[in-house]
Amino acid sequence: MEYKASLDTVAKIITAGTIILFLVIGARSIKVLTLAQGNTTAILIHSGILLLFIALLLGCYLFAPHYYRVENHNLIIVRPANNKTIKLSDIEEIRPVENNEMLGGIRTFGNGGLFGYFGKYYYPKIGKVNLYATQRKNRILIETKQGAKFIITPDDQSIIENIKGKIGVR
Repeated sequence: MEYKASLDTVAKIITAGTIILFLVIGARSIKVLTLAQGNTTAILIHSGILLLFIALLLGCYLFAPHYYRVENHNLIIVRPANNKTIKLSDIEEIRPVENNEMLGGIRTFGNGGLFGYFGKYYYPKIGKVNLYATQRKNRILIETKQGAKFIITPDDQSIIENIKGKIGVR
């Protein structure tokens, strides 16, 4: 079964704003490149800027969660580049996350809004967590028997009961 993962308004604004900013700066860099006439420094700097922007946009898009799928014996976080699979048999606990549990969070290596919120985060009340979110609501914490923690944000919270039913937990 598939579960949608819609971007919230903040992520949409951050994504649109970033793309517009990159387009404006990128257009300026292209203009400088066309007028560079052999100026190696200008060519290197503005080519580097364009490559950085392309890498950031492409990287964030490719690793952003697009939807979640529960099939066979797996929870699959579907991303364009590399799906993340969590075996249902490895899940020890799955539950909604309370808003107060998210207070004081620190992004240790992740993305905070461009095509979603994903990467490695730390929350004092939860600990280290791998975030695969597209919104700041409908958060679900998944803890595995190996001690890994994941937060996902499907539009439909019935995924909790679906997974609990498959692993035999109520």
